[in-house]
Amino acid sequence: MKCIKLILVVTLTYVMCFCEAKNASANEADRTEPEFAQSDSTIKAQDNSDLIKTVYANFVFYTDIDSKVSSHPERYFTVNALNKLKESYEYECETDDCYAYYELRTEEQDEKPGTAGKSEITDINSIGDNWYVVKYTDMGWPGMTRIKIVDGKIDDFTRCAEDL
Repeated sequence: MKCIKLILVVTLTYVMCFCEAKNASANEADRTEPEFAQSDSTIKAQDNSDLIKTVYANFVFYTDIDSKVSSHPERYFTVNALNKLKESYEYECETDDCYAYYELRTEEQDEKPGTAGKSEITDINSIGDNWYVVKYTDMGWPGMTRIKIVDGKIDDFTRCAEDL
């Protein structure tokens, strides 16, 4: 009888250890390989797309103006980009903080006839080396601008005349 009890205890101990080891391996796999893992470059590209969308909504198209955002362009543009925008400003400026945000859109002045005149981003694509192509409609007119992101801010830009 003592022998049977000993065999039973050893068997139960073995089964319990085997199950715990199997569950631990499964839990370890869950921790190391999340089901929806994103690479750092995917997260960075998404963050940069969000930055571009925020800038266009608050500074370029003025479609979603948030004074906490629009009153602090230095949070979204590097010194290089702000200087370029300041140099491009072609109107009289009563303060020292006049920037030509219109450089990030088309040169059209009026709504495109036969359209609703909507201004919105239609596509953002990374083209490498921290450069992005932003496609948009500007009062119904199609437009495209190349934007360079450095340290989470817009550092440079070029209006594109043709499709890349």
